[in-house]
Amino acid sequence: MDVNTFKRECITALIKYIENNLSLDLDTELLSRLGFVSHTQLYRDFYSVTGHPIKEYIRKRRLSNALALIKTSELSLSDIAYEYGYSSQQTLCRVVKNAVHMTPIEYKNSDVYYFFPSFNGNTKNQITVSTEMIPQTLCLKFYQHGLKGIENNAVGYLLSLGSDFKGRIFGRNGKQKGTSFCYELFISDFDNIIQILKLSRFEIIHQKPAYAAVFASTTVRNIDEKINSAWDYLYKSWLSLSMFESTGEQYFEEYILNDCKPVKLRLYLPIQKRNDYNKITLEKIQPMRFLVSKAKGLNAEQITSQSVVDYLSKNYAHIIKTSKEFYIQEGINTFTCGIRVNIEIPVPEEKNIQNLCPDESLYAVLHSNVMGDYCHYRDMLISWLHDNGMTADENSVFAVYDAKESFDNPKIRIYCPIEIGTK
Repeated sequence: MDVNTFKRECITALIKYIENNLSLDLDTELLSRLGFVSHTQLYRDFYSVTGHPIKEYIRKRRLSNALALIKTSELSLSDIAYEYGYSSQQTLCRVVKNAVHMTPIEYKNSDVYYFFPSFNGNTKNQITVSTEMIPQTLCLKFYQHGLKGIENNAVGYLLSLGSDFKGRIFGRNGKQKGTSFCYELFISDFDNIIQILKLSRFEIIHQKPAYAAVFASTTVRNIDEKINSAWDYLYKSWLSLSMFESTGEQYFEEYILNDCKPVKLRLYLPIQKRNDYNKITLEKIQPMRFLVSKAKGLNAEQITSQSVVDYLSKNYAHIIKTSKEFYIQEGINTFTCGIRVNIEIPVPEEKNIQNLCPDESLYAVLHSNVMGDYCHYRDMLISWLHDNGMTADENSVFAVYDAKESFDNPKIRIYCPIEIGTK
């Protein structure tokens, strides 16, 4: 077992211990002994794996459980305060007010639920959160027909220009130009090769000054499958459970060379601290209409999305240009994907496309400002519903991705039809 695997397993075991003992005084010295690490190492490892300082994680989980009792039980506030280690009823009231901007009584009588889920321990990559200094760089654009291999082709071409280049290489996807795809390189220490670059196929854009920012980062081997998996985990799973959110700035990769070959990549996601809790509302939704397609098997999500986009682009281009809400429902080996249209769209019978209007029944709606994995949020909502005595229609859960503010980091709403008080 490697060091990182052992570290993750220790933290996962500690999280289980914390969950079983939230009503106790969880001394971090004790937790460090249980985790077989020093006190300092405990803070570092826990933060790296979960994205939370250990004391903040415990504080949020206690408050989340206290909020659940306030909402669903008949216990007095003083009893709830005692149950979760608050020094007094007044302290609990102050903490609740700071977190949800309501008094406990106002919260109990509202249709809004706030919660902070336990970390599921499904860690795939070692994540580091730190302030990094990115050096001054020169932006180069590399174009080619076809997207496959464009990253390594861009880096390989740069390294083929000469042996004088000793700088760092960062990269990210650029905007397509006509039928040509684009990959952007940002290189440091470029003075020695600037004349060569001017004669190359690179398009030189501008110099970017050095800057410092907070990043969540991880290192992976330069293999497409591992890179894609790491980005999915970092952006969709780790971020949604951490104390951070994306800044909206574009993520990028740094190429780590060995023998002038890019053998590893370090992934950088710009982040900032967030203070919000996940919010769930109980509501009868307003009428919504989507044009959707359904498919099974490999690449079903891509196939359904492309079917709807192609049909609307050909027949209703204005909807493609203006619509910024997207529908997704995932079943066993199936996907239903679509775009909000608000009017009924005539569709030929032979097309695997249909109009869809969700029932205007009572729904539990999970709201998140953090881009995350559909299945993760769906499972989180269903688990919460079960914990709070509500019957969930699990087969009818769907998500709406709202990109009105940003396509890079859309907001997410997960809808689940419910019945209350039947469990």
